[in-house]
Amino acid sequence: MTTSDPTARDCRWIAVPGHTDGRGSINFLEFGKGLDFRPQRIFWLHHIAPGQWRGRHGHRESRLVFVPLAGGCDVSLDDGSIIETVRLDDPARALYVGTWVWHELTRFTPDAAILVLASTLYDNDEYLRDYDEFKRDVARRGA
Repeated sequence: MTTSDPTARDCRWIAVPGHTDGRGSINFLEFGKGLDFRPQRIFWLHHIAPGQWRGRHGHRESRLVFVPLAGGCDVSLDDGSIIETVRLDDPARALYVGTWVWHELTRFTPDAAILVLASTLYDNDEYLRDYDEFKRDVARRGA
């Protein structure tokens, strides 16, 4: 597991600007300033039962940004060639995951709350839910 830059295709850390003073901290993302899409869907993961996972799929169209609001989790990334795991646990650093990347979130801390910004509205047909099919499709695409 690493907190260094992801090497999977079209995955990267996004610095989330912010400010801290005696009252606390504020962080924000702005379209065109670190965020290269206007979110069409926003959802969050929280109260994940011990030992459970989220994700375990890829997307044909959706690009995602994961922001750990509290606690953290591990994120496994697989672009068909590179498989790696990064730790998502700093609210000043978001994880961008592009299309055609299999991702799985595991090892949630008890207080984890993960915000997800998606570039598209929900469409079940754009999900890649079968790992073997994902691997075949990625190989066919030459990615």
